[in-house]
Amino acid sequence: MAAEQHLLALPASLSPDDLDALSELSIILAKVRNGLQASNGMASVSGATHGEASTQGQQLSFKDVPGATDGLKHKLQQARAQVRLLPDMDRSIEEQNREIQNLESRIEKQRTLLESLRDGGLKFGKEDAAAMDDKMEM
Repeated sequence: MAAEQHLLALPASLSPDDLDALSELSIILAKVRNGLQASNGMASVSGATHGEASTQGQQLSFKDVPGATDGLKHKLQQARAQVRLLPDMDRSIEEQNREIQNLESRIEKQRTLLESLRDGGLKFGKEDAAAMDDKMEM
């Protein structure tokens, strides 16, 4: 039996890693910074931050940035195309807001109905208990 995928789950072809551009961009920028520091003759700062450990010693000049970001560009284009395929991406914000208002209205009606059912049940329970007390007194 195959597990049913949740309606709001990401499609199998789109992973959170496909949407993560910051990690890749920070690695590229760290390499550019290393290249700038090397060209200026500055020594590398000893306190490396998380993510910089993998770029230590790797350098990138400004002219190499377009080539280094090609993979990132393609990754973002693919992610953008996948996001467009998600359900309801063609709906306007106004349509979504109207649906939200309708759903909130339904929820309020359901809450009101549940409260009246609860109150009716409590009243019925009290009446039933009172009737039982009356029968016991006889």
